[in-house]
Amino acid sequence: MTELLSTMSQQHREHLAQLQNRLLTTPLDSIPIDVYKELMITYLCLSKINEAKFLWENLSAPMKTDKEFQFLASLVSLLNLKQYGDFYKLCQTTTENGSSSQTMTLNIQQLISRVTIQNVELIELAYKSISFDDLQKIFGLNTKMVEQICNERGWQIDAGGVYVSPKRNDNMNAVSNSNLAKLVELVCFLER
Repeated sequence: MTELLSTMSQQHREHLAQLQNRLLTTPLDSIPIDVYKELMITYLCLSKINEAKFLWENLSAPMKTDKEFQFLASLVSLLNLKQYGDFYKLCQTTTENGSSSQTMTLNIQQLISRVTIQNVELIELAYKSISFDDLQKIFGLNTKMVEQICNERGWQIDAGGVYVSPKRNDNMNAVSNSNLAKLVELVCFLER
């Protein structure tokens, strides 16, 4: 999953560079509102919440009346406050209503994927066990979907279905140990 996340991040960084270049080379009065929307969703996909907030705060008043921009500002707020359950619910209702463009829906799905992968990895790092109800609240998903995530990740669910034991990714520990070894070598070199 970490590879998928890094691939997605690389694509979004490249897209961000293209958008920023376009903004720098185009006269301000001829930039369509969709470019700013793309910029905001790209910031969100790269976990650049502060940049997304700054963009929202500096938009002109007419742009702030746009429904998709208001939706994106709500996502910024929810991600900033780490209210993931509400984040997932808002994304789900918006994509189900079909009230946003096809491009926006695709971007929202990519954002949901990024947030989900990030949360799963954080849960694996932080918890030895977590209640099933808490997982449902974090992801804002129904029981079947949370069970699917648990099964895909190889997490153990107790017999009563009350607690989940997240399985830690062994590759993460190997990377951490190698980084720790490099750090020790660096410190030893600097102490000489």
